Amino acid sequence: MKNETQWLNLPAGVFAGAVLLTVAGCQGMHDSPAVTVAPVDGDIAVPAGYRDWTKFVPTVDKAEAGQVREIYINSTGLDASAGEPFPNGTISVMEIYAAQKDAAGSPVVDGNGRLVKDKLSKVFIMEKGQGWGAAQAEGVIDNGDWVYGAYEADGTTPATGDFNACRACHQPLASDDFVARYQEHFDQRD
Repeated sequence: MKNETQWLNLPAGVFAGAVLLTVAGCQGMHDSPAVTVAPVDGDIAVPAGYRDWTKFVPTVDKAEAGQVREIYINSTGLDASAGEPFPNGTISVMEIYAAQKDAAGSPVVDGNGRLVKDKLSKVFIMEKGQGWGAAQAEGVIDNGDWVYGAYEADGTTPATGDFNACRACHQPLASDDFVARYQEHFDQRD
């Protein structure tokens, strides 16, 4: 009996660590999933096959930045309803292309007045998971449970290690679950 009550007298961190080690050690004995650590900005990778996903909104022209953006969302995110936050497991991928320019350096537009895509320059990812916001470092701008990734066109070379610009851009969108073009997405689905 004395050995059983000694656990109760351990400092909380030691007790929690012993419990986690015990749980992790039992993983091979059961079919339950392994304990995972919440990712932080920069930890998420470009998902394979994302170009087969539904476009979140139609192609976005950013004339002032000389960019064309394609935004995709996975099937989990498509299950969201207007006025509600996106479910955990939602992944959005945004490709940023340079807009083509003519010999004078002006953006080239097609017959519909839309910018014409040139080369892919960056790929950005937003992924949402239960409790991921709490796992971010102290002082990181709160964007709910969203985590960000940014890569060069090759999809593997990190484009940044500082995600403050991403978080600052999305922070004012708290009422739309920190997602740009939230209403446009749901309007096109109606």
